[in-house]
Amino acid sequence: MDVPLSPWTIDLFGDQAHAVRAGLGQAFRNMQANAQAAQEQTNARTNHAFGSSRWSGQFERVWDELKGLPGAQPVKPHGFAFELMLVGRGLLYPFLYSKTKADVRDARIPSESMLIRELFAFAPARTTNVQGVFDFDILDVTVEPITLRGGLTSVPPETRLVLVPFACNTSELLEAHWGVAALGAERRLDWVTGPEALPLPDAVTFHGQRLTSVPAQSDPAVLEHTSFDQGAKPTLTLSSRPNVDRKRDVTPLTEAEPMKLQANEDDATH
Repeated sequence: MDVPLSPWTIDLFGDQAHAVRAGLGQAFRNMQANAQAAQEQTNARTNHAFGSSRWSGQFERVWDELKGLPGAQPVKPHGFAFELMLVGRGLLYPFLYSKTKADVRDARIPSESMLIRELFAFAPARTTNVQGVFDFDILDVTVEPITLRGGLTSVPPETRLVLVPFACNTSELLEAHWGVAALGAERRLDWVTGPEALPLPDAVTFHGQRLTSVPAQSDPAVLEHTSFDQGAKPTLTLSSRPNVDRKRDVTPLTEAEPMKLQANEDDATH
């Protein structure tokens, strides 16, 4: 059963709202599958492989799913390793808020870095009052305005930051939500619209070609030149000694005399 879209999603994403919601759910399902596969392949006692794959996947799989939508644009913030997707007037920022099932309304932004402060320049102003669905103020007048950098400088000012918090662990993808919020005290979120649950599909999809098996290897018996004495013999260039050297019984020179260094790496310190 298809869940109706809320007015705020149509206001921000327009005709692409259905596709954006479905794409986000599929992106998280693929992210989880990739991260679990990475963990399995490493056969490690730590969860580092899962965490690393999940971290990159939460941005790259979203890019996979949404890049083909009309008007979708990747935005690369200054100093950030990944691109965020801008669709319509919504700039999407996915983040892990819990490794267990927890109330998303208690979610906190992982850090209050410069990146986060720049992203929240596109969020509603911090306030203790409940705002209307479309009451989006871009900056809190009580806070010093943030100077945007990198790809965020080209983002239209009417854009709104859409937070996409999700919960997962090495065993399963638990849940995902989206909504618009102001950044409150101690990294807490003051939700203005949402957070609403994202439908998560059961099936995993992939884009492009990926290595699914190890290519067949040649039998060692048919490999050629596997050791140094099986290769082609080098051609030697011989030259005779001058007559003067032979008459004077000069010892043949088999190696060039070492050159005396004209400079030393220690010279830079003197």
